[in-house]
Amino acid sequence: MLHVAFFWHMHQPYYRNPLTGEYSLPWVRLHALKGYYDMISLLEDYPAIRQTFNLVPSLIRQLDDYARAEAQDAFLEYSRRPAEDLSPEEKKFILANFFMCYWENMVKPYPGYWNLLKKRGLKVPEYRLDELLPKFTPQDFRDLQVWFNLTWTGYRIRKEKESLRELIKKGRGFTEEEKASLLNTQQEVIQKLIPLYRSLLSRGQVEITVSPFYHPILPLLMDWSFASRAMPRAALPGSFSHPEDAQAQIQKAVAFYEKTFAARPSGMWPSEGSVCPEMIPLAQRAGIRWMASDEGILFKSLPGEAGRSALYRPYRARFQESEVLMVFRDRNLSDLIGFTYSKNEPQASVHDFLTHLKNIAQSQSRNGDAFVLIALDGENPWEYYPDGGQAFLSGLYETLSRETALKTVKIGEFLETHPPRDTLNTLHTGSWIDQDFRIWIGQPEDNLAWNCLKRTRGFLEKTASRDSAGNPEKKDLAWEEIYIAEGSDWFWWFGDDFSSDNDEEFDRLFRMHLGNVHLLLGTEIPGYLKNPISTAHEVKPTLEPLGFISPILDGQVSHFYEWREAGYFSAKTTGGSMYRGEGFLSGFYYGFDPERLYFRIDPIWRKKDPLQGLRFNIHFFKPREWQIIFPLKFSGGETPYYDLYLREGNGLVPKGRSTHLGAGKILELSIPFRELGFQPQERIQFFVQVQKGDFEVERYPRSGYLSFSIPDRDFESIHWQI
Repeated sequence: MLHVAFFWHMHQPYYRNPLTGEYSLPWVRLHALKGYYDMISLLEDYPAIRQTFNLVPSLIRQLDDYARAEAQDAFLEYSRRPAEDLSPEEKKFILANFFMCYWENMVKPYPGYWNLLKKRGLKVPEYRLDELLPKFTPQDFRDLQVWFNLTWTGYRIRKEKESLRELIKKGRGFTEEEKASLLNTQQEVIQKLIPLYRSLLSRGQVEITVSPFYHPILPLLMDWSFASRAMPRAALPGSFSHPEDAQAQIQKAVAFYEKTFAARPSGMWPSEGSVCPEMIPLAQRAGIRWMASDEGILFKSLPGEAGRSALYRPYRARFQESEVLMVFRDRNLSDLIGFTYSKNEPQASVHDFLTHLKNIAQSQSRNGDAFVLIALDGENPWEYYPDGGQAFLSGLYETLSRETALKTVKIGEFLETHPPRDTLNTLHTGSWIDQDFRIWIGQPEDNLAWNCLKRTRGFLEKTASRDSAGNPEKKDLAWEEIYIAEGSDWFWWFGDDFSSDNDEEFDRLFRMHLGNVHLLLGTEIPGYLKNPISTAHEVKPTLEPLGFISPILDGQVSHFYEWREAGYFSAKTTGGSMYRGEGFLSGFYYGFDPERLYFRIDPIWRKKDPLQGLRFNIHFFKPREWQIIFPLKFSGGETPYYDLYLREGNGLVPKGRSTHLGAGKILELSIPFRELGFQPQERIQFFVQVQKGDFEVERYPRSGYLSFSIPDRDFESIHWQI
């Protein structure tokens, strides 16, 4: 028999300002209505299914705020406001923010909502919102208030509430009374959410585990230098070692869990699956019996080459005199649910998943303790499933309820009855992403953020020790702000690894929490916390230029080797927890020979979304500011061209038009270095834009710039590789 453990991780950043009670973003409330409630209430229909949920304490604290109606959420406040009473600023806020969801599944299926989005425009700069206001009636704004909240209500709420199904059927022309009823329903669901988790916990159907309170990367709190174990060449920000903070984050989580669920947790998901050997004594002292991480951590912890069968059993992880039990997730199965099955028919996905499980069971037939862990986000995947994941999860649970060779289990319960036989004497230091910490430390923005935290923490420590008679309540709040700023989420969004529609807000929130330390202690917020951390910096391309190229400028990929030695930047949407929409380019190439610079643009051609009217801008800003501008699509019979501009003073001066551009399936152009005044070995910095008029639609890279050195005649011999 194969024991199957589903482990759903529920987490959101800490959006609350502890000094004001304000929530700057609505994701705790909205994910509660769609992911958190759907996932736990669905299990009521399948009593034979056992699962484990990881509820991060900082998430529960925010949910409690909403349940008590104490959360000050502008999105909720503007939803409640009668449409006729909305101010112009509130209307602009609604137009800018009330389409924040995955349009394909959460807007387009509803004609009333989709028509409002088309009326506003799919890509609208902030400065145009004023001119859009007269186009929208109070009824339009009321419909938008309803739809934004309605689309985030999950399938379980809709199943329970006929009134919501009636709203979807109605589609438009909603009343204030209907809107109020919808918002009241949301409040009722949030109020019964944690009690529902508590109820299934007491019935024995689920196990609930914790993460460190504010979701920090524990190894990095313990010592920044731990990152170099898996990243020996990383540029770390300096020295920082505070294992006492790591211990506090764990102990606070355990205490909060005990208060919430009247029991102590036995299991922990370390934030981002991040582990190191030195964590083991901290977890054991807090009463944590077991931890979970990713398969990559296991395989790097085992001596020699280990086969897949090593994944399907539990382990003891030891450090000095301490130990915890550990299980490791099957990354492939977890990613299939997270990223693949949303694009396929539910029954086909269920069949595929069960086939994988049965193959594992067959391969482990001699192992009576065979165990597979499927661990992933319990909230983010479901907006990408057309029905919120209902058909897939229901079909999966229904089938697993009848299976005799597959048994769903709670992790802690399985470990009680099947104690590990194998021991890891050396636990690899890393996270579930590439088994290192590159997402959270080592890039310029990450390092700057860590140093801001270090400086603020040092200020608090020094001030607290110097003024021992100060206000203890304010000191406790100041330390709480430090713990909040230690959360992994802020560092997730810094740099170019991940992006969201709210990057600037995450930057502001991080600095706000650190700034609150100074406000609590009665000092002025220092300048280093007033300036954004996300600033222009050099971004590594997908591929660096390797040698000279000589492409044919015909708008076609003439042969395989034409752009092989060029640099390449992939313009695909960077990862994140929120949808940004598909762009206009798949990527672009750049390269050179001794005299000329070459670019190749690869547009995404779509019948329903023509590129007519869009322009491409190659923007050089060092050593001199030049712009090469041309349409992404030329009219039939029109000779392709690009225009060249040079910044002189405060304006752009046209410097001529060139027809050294081929336009077809792709766009290819060349320009002599001498025409730009660029000299060999000068370092060039540039980014590229898609523009509509003067409005920037997209930029690559999203923040920062690419760079390369102008080649001299020795470039190829220096860069020649076997």
